[in-house]
Amino acid sequence: MFGVDCSLVISFTCNICGAHNTVEKIEWETPSCPGCGSNVRKRAIIHLLSMELFGEGLALPHFPSVRAIRGIGLSDDLGYAVPLAGKFDYTNTYYDREPYLDITTPDPKLQGTYDFILSSDVFEHVPPAAERAFVESYKLLKPNGFLCITVPSTLDAKTAEHYPDLHDYAIVNLRDQPVLINRKRDGTLEIHDKLRFHGGHGATLEMRVFSQKDLAERLRSAGFSEVAFQAKSVEEFGIILDGIFSRPLVARKEAFVPGPEVFSQLLHQYRSQAEELSKLRTEAAEMSVKNLQLQREKDVLEIKVRAAAQSKWVRLGNRLGRGPRLD
Repeated sequence: MFGVDCSLVISFTCNICGAHNTVEKIEWETPSCPGCGSNVRKRAIIHLLSMELFGEGLALPHFPSVRAIRGIGLSDDLGYAVPLAGKFDYTNTYYDREPYLDITTPDPKLQGTYDFILSSDVFEHVPPAAERAFVESYKLLKPNGFLCITVPSTLDAKTAEHYPDLHDYAIVNLRDQPVLINRKRDGTLEIHDKLRFHGGHGATLEMRVFSQKDLAERLRSAGFSEVAFQAKSVEEFGIILDGIFSRPLVARKEAFVPGPEVFSQLLHQYRSQAEELSKLRTEAAEMSVKNLQLQREKDVLEIKVRAAAQSKWVRLGNRLGRGPRLD
């Protein structure tokens, strides 16, 4: 995972909340936007989504609102889950509460209904075999759907499975320390300590650290036609990929192509925005003309007032304490 500081001061616009920031260092997991508390990982997944849907990097506040685009999040951060729900037909789901979704066993009725799935550091927590989650994600997507994910990953040849024989298990406290007790398929027991959790216990137990090569192969085996890791930083959004690990990636069934309804809604919105822009430009031009006329009238009045102030009658009145003082 990223752990190298960016030593130079960098200014960026957060592509989640739109805030402008100047910070001294940016790390993968550490919050670096004072506006919304986002980190590189969160901004990276929104950038992936923007590039896939619109072909350019837009800040989330500038996403067009297209209800015909349907997506789900797997325990997404509320900092971007709430705005996404206002832009698309999007639902943020959870493993342990409503709206409930276990990505390894989703409702078959949902197959082929989503344009995109977002998953930020989730698949490393799925119990073995993780391939089930990739296969089911593939099934949930429409023919032109895609999966945007981040997971802890390395350049190692193989994925490091922490508990490869996991079968019937429980996490219990032993002397105030969590341990994992597992009954393997052959009936033997094993106990694991020094467990690693991401933000809590239970479903946040780290089951593995993916190999990037192995991760791409598993996604392709699940059916995805293309797997693309993000290779370059996007400094304007504070997405600094300063290292070689945990690259964000997108897995595509096929390249996203807006359907007729999506295209119609996009076109309608762009036309509305163009009309509003034209109206504002006309109003601004009219205001400029009006301001110019007022300026000219003001200049003429100033000339008249200066001329009147030099009048001998005004000067005489001023000496007698009568009339306006125009100087």
